[in-house]
Amino acid sequence: MRARPTAVLAIVASLVVVLAVVAALATRGREHPELDAGTPEGVVQLYVSALFDDDLATAAQYLDPALGCSDPLPEPYLNDTARIAVVKTTTSGDTAKVDLRIEEGSGLNGNWTHDESFTLRRDGGTWLLTEEPWPVYGCK
Repeated sequence: MRARPTAVLAIVASLVVVLAVVAALATRGREHPELDAGTPEGVVQLYVSALFDDDLATAAQYLDPALGCSDPLPEPYLNDTARIAVVKTTTSGDTAKVDLRIEEGSGLNGNWTHDESFTLRRDGGTWLLTEEPWPVYGCK
């Protein structure tokens, strides 16, 4: 009589694990929208994507030279499971502010969400990140 409830529990637990793996694979494979590289939010996307691709030289190209950041950038700590969304973009003349919401972590270890703001200035036809943008700090 005891073997039957144990077998049912094992089957249910196995199904939960399989569903979790399928959900993780489906989420990881999602395409993210490609934003216009000529816009402030597009530059932020390219900068963050370069950091996640561990391409610090490319990430440095999106930074205002006045920051004193150069390749190699300080090694950022990034969570590979981070999900990033543009919350708001405000543009005024040759300056812009892009607000992001970043959710990090996994369901097993807990999730945490934080907001980050990026300030940019237009330099000719391109946008450059000013100040020290997340997650690179202390360039000078």
